Amino acid sequence: MLEGKTVLVAGGSSGIGLSVANLAHKNGAHVVIASRNALKHNDKPANCLGKTIETHSFDITSDEDIYQLFKMVDSLDHLIIAVRPDVKPSPFLKTETAEAKQAFETKFWGPYRLIRAAWPHIKQDGSIILTSGIAGEKIYKGVSTMAIINSAVETLCRSLAVELAPLRVNVVSPGFVEPKPKEVQEYAGQFPVKRLASVNDVAMVYLHLMLSPYITGTITVIDGGARLI
Repeated sequence: MLEGKTVLVAGGSSGIGLSVANLAHKNGAHVVIASRNALKHNDKPANCLGKTIETHSFDITSDEDIYQLFKMVDSLDHLIIAVRPDVKPSPFLKTETAEAKQAFETKFWGPYRLIRAAWPHIKQDGSIILTSGIAGEKIYKGVSTMAIINSAVETLCRSLAVELAPLRVNVVSPGFVEPKPKEVQEYAGQFPVKRLASVNDVAMVYLHLMLSPYITGTITVIDGGARLI
């Protein structure tokens, strides 16, 4: 389904990003993984995806790393951004401002800069897919930083869907994804689907958005109904 297409996955060396890269590869795409830990985990993508995978180590918060990436990746059809900030749940009044700013640098300003640099290289019938999350629509104590960032990412998506048209821009908003602590697994028993999502469950949504030429400016929720309880 993606034969002849190039898919760049930022944050693709683990978790959802790696699963998206794996699924895109299985569907015929030439996959490029760009990640801070790409070289550290190089054996993992290679074993999952085969020898044709491109792997580039880069820091999404570094303008120089982004510049160097697009010296090596000249043309692509789909840009997937699945980076995750290293931020622990914390009450608003106990969250260090510097930690919150760093999380914004990784999950909002990093993708913001990456998209600006990538735009000349993305084919106009292709797409950009960002990643937000359940914190943003459903409010939980201790995750105000991620709630604000996810909301900002979703607003950026809608704005870019208009400004970068006909290039399509969408967001995937996952709920609780494996692995999680036992208490979160028990909480997931209340969801209509009665379980946590697997990374493959989530990756299938990215594939759907890449293959659907008439979807843009949307936030696709995959949470097993968590927002309903």
